Amino acid sequence: MGLLEDFEEEEIEEIPEEEEVEEKEERLGLQLVCDENSKSITTGHETDFVVMLINDTGHDHNVELTTNLIYSRDKEKRIPWNVNIFGKVNFSSDEEALKEEIQLDHGEEERIPVKVQAPEGARYGEKLEVVIDATSKRDTLISDSITLITTARPTVVAVKTQIGQEKNVADYLSALSKDGEGNKLGIFSILSPKPVRGYIFMEVMNPHRIEEAISSMRKAKNVVQGETSLEEIEHFLTPKLAVEGIAEGDIVELSAGPFKGEKARVTQIDEDSDEITVELFEATVPIPVTVRGDHVRVLEKDK
Repeated sequence: MGLLEDFEEEEIEEIPEEEEVEEKEERLGLQLVCDENSKSITTGHETDFVVMLINDTGHDHNVELTTNLIYSRDKEKRIPWNVNIFGKVNFSSDEEALKEEIQLDHGEEERIPVKVQAPEGARYGEKLEVVIDATSKRDTLISDSITLITTARPTVVAVKTQIGQEKNVADYLSALSKDGEGNKLGIFSILSPKPVRGYIFMEVMNPHRIEEAISSMRKAKNVVQGETSLEEIEHFLTPKLAVEGIAEGDIVELSAGPFKGEKARVTQIDEDSDEITVELFEATVPIPVTVRGDHVRVLEKDK
């Protein structure tokens, strides 16, 4: 009798465990996958996400897909973002979910392309979350969810100006950015490099508003179409050393200070202080003299 009781207890314990393992494996089999869930874009532009719906549950499923939008900005102040999914163009509401059904056989995958467009007028750091939920209509416990995040970021644009009027245009736009109305332009920074004639560079949220702001300026012409990469202008952000291009042994002429007009040979270069040490040719006793790098002119390179 004792052996029978032990056998019955063992059977009662084993059967639920096997069923639980099978159910757990099946419910992990419906997946929403995307290689890149978070992106940043400039206003007026769009980005693409590719979501894969994967079914390896061991069964065919009729899957209900529900898409909701979550805005980071209050409803009263927000500008709708456009989302293109399931063939629905410009879906922008966060009040009503978008639903779609897909028949997905065991082992199949369904590609779900998603396009998100940031509206003109979006603020820096403003976000839209596209939340997609997939639920089997055969068993609602078999489900998965994915969130796609898109953030609005500023862009660098070039503004074409009259040659010689670069600073005046930059000053005008800088003044606009500091008053209440001008803040709507979304200007973060303005760069007017001396070597560049006829252009200034701006970091802005909404290039179309800059176009409107300069439309009445005679000294400014237009906003150049397209985005300027930071790599294209970063060399303007780091001041060039005056000693750059000068090497030990070069013959130079001093252009300032008490030895102005004297010729000398470079004996040492200090890039940290942007200075060089030279020995004057005309000195009776060779005495090292330290001068600023921009106070000399190279006459002859050391061979």
